[in-house]
Amino acid sequence: MRHRTLSVALTSFLILSGTSAAADLRFSTWAGGEGLALLQQLAREYTAKTGTDVRVEVTPFADYSRKLAVQIASGDAPDIGWVAERDVPTLVASNNLANLSALGKDASFNLSDFPTSSLALWKRGGSLYGVPFSNSPLVLFYNKDLFKQAGVVDPMTQYARGQWSYADFQKSALSIKQKTGSSGARVMRVDPKAWAGGLLAVLWSNGGGVYDRNMKCNLNSAGSLQALSLMQNMMFRDQSMPRPGDQTSFDGGRLGMYFDNISYAGQLKDAKFKWGIAPLPRGSAGRVTQLGQAGYAVFSKGRNQAEAMNFLKFLASKENMARTARFFPPPRQSVLRSSAYLNANPAVPASALRTALISQLGSARVLQTTTDWLKANDVITSSLDQVFQPGASTKAILDRTCQTVDGL
Repeated sequence: MRHRTLSVALTSFLILSGTSAAADLRFSTWAGGEGLALLQQLAREYTAKTGTDVRVEVTPFADYSRKLAVQIASGDAPDIGWVAERDVPTLVASNNLANLSALGKDASFNLSDFPTSSLALWKRGGSLYGVPFSNSPLVLFYNKDLFKQAGVVDPMTQYARGQWSYADFQKSALSIKQKTGSSGARVMRVDPKAWAGGLLAVLWSNGGGVYDRNMKCNLNSAGSLQALSLMQNMMFRDQSMPRPGDQTSFDGGRLGMYFDNISYAGQLKDAKFKWGIAPLPRGSAGRVTQLGQAGYAVFSKGRNQAEAMNFLKFLASKENMARTARFFPPPRQSVLRSSAYLNANPAVPASALRTALISQLGSARVLQTTTDWLKANDVITSSLDQVFQPGASTKAILDRTCQTVDGL
């Protein structure tokens, strides 16, 4: 067999080549860093085991949904890939995901190892359209060195004392800013198109959100306005939170707190500062963290569905999920609660993982979206750019936003 080298396409995605001139299987992902390296390794192992070449195509998360939609519409869909929870309704409604219900009859795969709650998003009636590989509530990363320099009690200790609210979060961030000169906290991602990561937890914990139970826009509700007011005060009054467009990142060591999935820990392996994790703060409506639930899915318009199903079973097996669990909290109960998983990362003690991640699963929420989510996301992204400006008329902006979103 001939082997080709790894190449990076100018169209912004990376391709892992297989052993023949044309790849037999295309796998789409937004993974990066060591998580991507592991997926590439698994692809090579599958090729060696089966003779099926696998090509790994990478697109940044902020652009992933749109690019996938374009690929499907143009008849160039990948065979298998990652799907984010917010894209599931649209892809299922448009018949672009293959039915995976046969997995329930495969004793070797053991679908019962996945809690019913973790599969709910991926089911419609008696059919299954995906298998989650990550069931990850957001956690709070904090810079232990900055907390020590500012003389502030760290978040995990505050949580243990029952004091860890968004008021405590704001107060801690302000102290870090005033006493160290570093930014106190960041909730949203650096890329404004990825605004939902972090912000949703603040909205939900204060009684707001993007949609209400009837899937009507909820961004202009009292709870949402309360949450956004907190962030505006931290940005413009306290100046303890970076404004949109500011590139300050937690791994740079000049940020006190940051919301992200536990997989972000992989980016801190070379950090020059001490860090820890803690649960997110409690708001007026309780402590509600965001559950990131990405899954493996086979695309119905892919050219190799049978082989894609086999590769999915390989990736989501207990053995390989134990390996990817290093980056993505696994939905398989046999892996999640194993001592191997809890002690896999020496930088994150098992006790911290139990408190900040596993104990928060019960109150975590998945973002439920409508089939017009791509359009709604564009509208919301533009509106938030206006909201996070000095002196913004937040209520008026979000009233218009909800009118547009509900009219899609």
